[in-house]
Amino acid sequence: MELVRSTASGDSDVAAPAATDAPGCRRALEELISLTCPARAEELSERLFARFGSLGEAVSARSAERIELLEDSVEVEQTFLCFRRAMTQMLRGQLMQRPILSSDQLVLDYLRSRMAYEPIEQLRVLFLNANNELIADEVLGVGTVSAVHAWPREILKRCLDLEATAILLVHNHPSGCSRPSRADREMTERIAKAAKCLNVAVHDHLIVARNGTTSFRKAGWLR
Repeated sequence: MELVRSTASGDSDVAAPAATDAPGCRRALEELISLTCPARAEELSERLFARFGSLGEAVSARSAERIELLEDSVEVEQTFLCFRRAMTQMLRGQLMQRPILSSDQLVLDYLRSRMAYEPIEQLRVLFLNANNELIADEVLGVGTVSAVHAWPREILKRCLDLEATAILLVHNHPSGCSRPSRADREMTERIAKAAKCLNVAVHDHLIVARNGTTSFRKAGWLR
């Protein structure tokens, strides 16, 4: 799944789906569907491509959205779920082999595949060592369709447990817009202030959404 950078009004670092190889995406979708439903593979792949625009977006989408287009074909949906798990594990494996930077395309791809289409807000924390290598990737807060609460104490407790020296905060916006709210900025300030007391660096706070990703660091809201 490729992302490209663009600039939108009010956003700092927006990553949006790149232009895709349409014939290649259609072919890949058709081959994936053919594993369980060869007779309708071409028809269903066209439906998915028309709705999502690429293989990556179709795989990352919520099950309910795919099933509606697949006409309740449970077998095909199971194939998509297995493929998504494999893709996520592949990206995670690559992350384990390099320093974690919020501007790294691989990091953005991984987070987008995990969170962009989630129906409720989640707060994910990537815990890093002194070399900015990934120690743990955990969801520490689950909220509603429009809000998620974070407890700095719990985040810092996990830092101590894991001996992490830095963290990368991430949460999603189910609305599709990555623009942060006032509550998002206040939450980030509280966590950063608490982390500073323990000499834990907050490298960035990323908001991931279907239509882009916003970096607090690049926006100047995190110093």
